[in-house]
Amino acid sequence: MNIILFGFKCSGKTHFGKMLAQELNRPFIDTDERIIEGFSHSLPISQIYRILGEKEFRNQENVVIQSLAQNTRSVIALGGGTILNPENVKKLQKTGCLIYLAASFKTVQQRIFKKDTPAFIDANDPINSLRTIYDERTKIYESIRAPKIDTDNLDDARIIAGLISISLGDTE
Repeated sequence: MNIILFGFKCSGKTHFGKMLAQELNRPFIDTDERIIEGFSHSLPISQIYRILGEKEFRNQENVVIQSLAQNTRSVIALGGGTILNPENVKKLQKTGCLIYLAASFKTVQQRIFKKDTPAFIDANDPINSLRTIYDERTKIYESIRAPKIDTDNLDDARIIAGLISISLGDTE
C-alpha cells in the first residue's frame, strides 16, 4: 500500500517523503511535480497555479490523484490543497495510508516567506491571507481520519522513525 503524506505547504511532505522513500526503498511521487511534468513549460508550481487559475489547477490535481490508483508501494507527497476536495480524500484513502504532517503557523510562515510568495496568498496582505488559509485548511486536515506527526519539534530521524512506525501496519 502507498504511504501518502498531506499537510500545509512547507510542512515537510516532500522533504520527509523523499527520505522515507529512500529508507523504505520505494518510489517517491510528488503530485506537484506530476503537474509540472504535464505542463508544457518547466515552471515552478506557483506560476502554473497563476497561469491556470485555481479551478483548472485543481482539475489537474484531480487527474494526478486519479492516476495514483495504479501505484501500490510508493511514498506520495500531496500538494497542500489536494486534500481540500472530498472526492480526492476518498480516492486517496483507497490508494494508501494517509499521514498528516502538521506544522505550526509560525513554522509555516517562516518557511514559506523564505521563498517566493505562493500564488494562493494575497500579495497585498500576505500574513493575514496566509493565516486565513492556514486556519481554514488546518480544520480540514484535522477532520481527516489519519495519524498526525508534528514536524515542528522533532528532528528528521524521529520524524522518519514515526512515519515508518505508522506505515508498517498498513504497508507490509
